[in-house]
Amino acid sequence: MRNVSTRLLLTCAAIGVAGGLVFALNAWIGGTVAALAPLLYGFTIGVYFVPGVVAQYVIRRGGVAVLTAGIAGLVTAPLQPLGFWATLIAIAIGAFQELPFLITRYRRWSTWLFLVGGVVAGVVCALGMYRTLAKDALDAGSGAVLMSGYFVAPVVFTALAVLLGAALVRTGVARGLRSERARSTPAA
Repeated sequence: MRNVSTRLLLTCAAIGVAGGLVFALNAWIGGTVAALAPLLYGFTIGVYFVPGVVAQYVIRRGGVAVLTAGIAGLVTAPLQPLGFWATLIAIAIGAFQELPFLITRYRRWSTWLFLVGGVVAGVVCALGMYRTLAKDALDAGSGAVLMSGYFVAPVVFTALAVLLGAALVRTGVARGLRSERARSTPAA
């Protein structure tokens, strides 16, 4: 990230702190869901995809998803049972969110690229959880419910984060934050 202004850092921090507080709340809700209905836990993880996507949509610069997700992870670390692992998980999610834009060398900011990132993350989460939990322990129907939660949540919450980012851009908060190249690239 070149030419990082204080305003950009503060914007990432504001989005990250808000996301971290939501992460902390979600950790307790998700823990309750995991204890009562473990197959449905995957539907709660989508919240972790919101801060990075919002930051990318608003700022449209490389690295902001990792930075914002890392801040969110640091904020939530002392407030949830996972502790510092929450920061590492958030940074990994931010890195996944950067991939589609990194491949385009941060020249395209189309909405479908955000959704591609959500789909890729959903596939990785679903396959990882199936391999970890469902492969030997669950029947086909239970495995399908488990995997669908881990696949659907990142995609749905990525779409919601794009809508939230678009609403923030309409308020004017992105003025002066985006690079020249991103300003001239259409959003859709």
